[in-house]
Amino acid sequence: NDKGVIVKAHLHKGRTNKMSLDNAKKSITILGVLNIILGIFGIGLGVAFLSGGNMLGKSVIETAAPAAEGAAEALTMSGIMLVLGVFVLVAAVVDLLLGIFSIIGGKNSVKIMPAYVLSIIAIILSVVTMILDFANGVNVSTILDGIVGIVFSVTSFACARTIRNSL
Repeated sequence: NDKGVIVKAHLHKGRTNKMSLDNAKKSITILGVLNIILGIFGIGLGVAFLSGGNMLGKSVIETAAPAAEGAAEALTMSGIMLVLGVFVLVAAVVDLLLGIFSIIGGKNSVKIMPAYVLSIIAIILSVVTMILDFANGVNVSTILDGIVGIVFSVTSFACARTIRNSL
């Protein structure tokens, strides 16, 4: 039995977990297309949050007296929506740019550096988003959304790093 374990370990010893350059280029191109789609969707969502927060704030100011019940809560919600809108918009622009530069870097390895840097920024934004999601309450949707964001960002980083290291 012990010899079987040693043979199995020896057979797998020559393998590496490094991603091949061709796989990295294909993967980062596919992720680039997905990031562009998510970026466009996120920009729309960010604009919706910004306009919704703005409209909510204006309606409270125009229709409710400052001492009216619920006016303070509505203004607080308006402010939260505006801040969330800005954060979503920034993250979506990063996703969009990451997607564009990932496709460019997947086709031309020399131009991978912007995708490499943006993937690091995307990882940071994904982690911050997941922390904020946990702070606001955890459900299956927020957990899956956070995991998908982190996986996309880390995979983009791994592909960009592989391409960058091949130069």
